[in-house]
Amino acid sequence: MDSNQSAVIAAQLPGLGYRLSLIEHDIWSDMDLHGQGSRLLDPFAVVSVYFTHTSSAACSDDCLELLHRLQQKHRLEELPYNFLITGDCQAFEARGWQYESHFAELPQATSLVVAFVGDFSQRPPSDCQLATAQALLLESLKRRRLHPEYNLFVVGNAEAVQQELQLWPRYGGRRRRKRREVE
Repeated sequence: MDSNQSAVIAAQLPGLGYRLSLIEHDIWSDMDLHGQGSRLLDPFAVVSVYFTHTSSAACSDDCLELLHRLQQKHRLEELPYNFLITGDCQAFEARGWQYESHFAELPQATSLVVAFVGDFSQRPPSDCQLATAQALLLESLKRRRLHPEYNLFVVGNAEAVQQELQLWPRYGGRRRRKRREVE
């Protein structure tokens, strides 16, 4: 390995042992977030994990088309999640750390909503998707946007994911959905 490769690796792994491919909102979405919820200042105390219940096969190489189809279902609003973890192992910023999610059943100002893109009723997300979600949580902690004593909850009924995430630190359990937000 030459010194240039070492420098690139050091930049990608800044002492915390993770790499996050984060696609910022303005790069992938044409939606304007202004006026779509309150701006958030305090760190999140809860991480709520959702699933889009979309075909996983539709999002393994290039997920932009699938994300844009999900947006079309919401018409004039951005997707209700803060971040989406796609099958190509990238994190897409929807509302990001700055705006509250739009799930009525959550304490919005304290909940960071992360959605795995796909249908995980029979199998968990890929190892790469899980690593991306963990990297997003670490980045949230690093940026002080997530409280160090946060609790992680799985929202909905996805047994395969439940079994995987219950092994994660800060796991708090499962919450049932009151109503279905995204198809």
